Amino acid sequence: MRGRALGLYAMVAVTVVALALPALAHHTDQVDPDDTDGKLDLEQVAFDHEGAPSWRMATFSSWTVRSIWDRGTFIVQLDTKGDAAADFVAVVRSDGRRLVAALYRLRRDGREIEVAALRSDKDGSKAATVTVPLREVSIGPNRTSYAWSVLASFTGGNCTRTCLDAVPDEGIIEQPLPGVTPSPTPSPTPSPTPSPTPSAAPAG
Repeated sequence: MRGRALGLYAMVAVTVVALALPALAHHTDQVDPDDTDGKLDLEQVAFDHEGAPSWRMATFSSWTVRSIWDRGTFIVQLDTKGDAAADFVAVVRSDGRRLVAALYRLRRDGREIEVAALRSDKDGSKAATVTVPLREVSIGPNRTSYAWSVLASFTGGNCTRTCLDAVPDEGIIEQPLPGVTPSPTPSPTPSPTPSPTPSAAPAG
């Protein structure tokens, strides 16, 4: 199962990198339209940054742990170095009886290193949650924030090929590190209009 989960992530890695390229945003909870086939079309991702960061990933359709076994995966992508690429991923999947999750570090040579098991739960009929303690990830030097996005994948039914849904659809979400207050963006100050220079009086 572990190899299958990583294989799925490798399959969508190009999509992940492409999604991370646009400029960062400063929002937490994200609402997504009904725009993807399959059981795991995301409707909302709620992010809780009080304590260990956690994500609640809610879908439009109901699903069970058994119905997504070997078919569906939620992936939280974390950019901790500020280079617009995922450095860690939290992979949430079903083992047929319950949801399980693990954190992986992505090496630039393409290898995926398992870092830690994570806490994950089914929340109602349409949502999964996962928590990623910041102590498990390495934050780049001089960084005051990290960034995240979520990807859901499902194969089966109308999804004869893997259906993917990303939140946000474009970009990644910037989150200040604990204890860091985001710097306000200064409003542009209009340049003063120079006063006209009086012409010299003609010599008489």
